[in-house]
Parts: sequence; structure tokens; C-alpha cells
Amino acid sequence: MDEKARWQVETSHASGSRFKKFAKNHELEYISLFANLERIQGILNGGNKLGSFQVGCFRSEGDGLYRIGQTGVPSAKESRLYVFPEEETLTIYVLGIGTKETQDNDINEAKKICHSIKANNVNQTKN
Repeated sequence: MDEKARWQVETSHASGSRFKKFAKNHELEYISLFANLERIQGILNGGNKLGSFQVGCFRSEGDGLYRIGQTGVPSAKESRLYVFPEEETLTIYVLGIGTKETQDNDINEAKKICHSIKANNVNQTKN
């Protein structure tokens, strides 16, 4: 794999206040989610393409959206980190964070952001 082709994590689409509140209320889950994000980033940086590998904490939610779950946290609050890995730019966009209770709304909101990112990337390609 080309050493220059490295996946980057982009957080500008994530709500800082929501992430801060989640980290305060669910510290261990938060740490686990981001450790699993680093794990997925490492797998992608190893030359693996989306869909070519299976990791229990990484699952597609459709439309390019993926969720990363927490692992290894005893008595954890079931949590999800929503990401959009964009293969053309090798960017993992962090979009949202939440629990099982908020997942329907979290998925809908994250998919809206995915569509916005895709439309923006198409417009930039045309220019």
C-alpha cells in the first residue's frame, strides 16, 4: 500500500457538546468507542477495503453509514459511534454518538449528514 494513502478522521460534522456530555456520562464507553474507531482506522490503513473485513463492533447502517459499538466495558451502556468512511478521500467522518435508546434518531440524523457530505464532495469534484 502507498504510504501516503492513509485514512484520516474528520470530526467537524460532530456536535462537540453532545460528545462532551456523552463522555461525561459514559466515560468508559466513550473511551472504548474511540479505541474501536482507531482499530477500524488501522484495518483500513492496512489496505483493507470496506466490506472486505468483519469486526463485531463495526456494522453498516446503510447509505454509507457505519456504527461502531463499544467493547470490553463490563456492565456498559450499549453505545454507538456513527461514522461515514469515504473511500475516495480516505476520510472517516465522525457524525454522531448515542445509545441504543436514541439509535433511530441518531441514524436518521447521521444519514442526513452523510448525504450532505456526498453532495458536497460531488460538487467539489465538478469544480
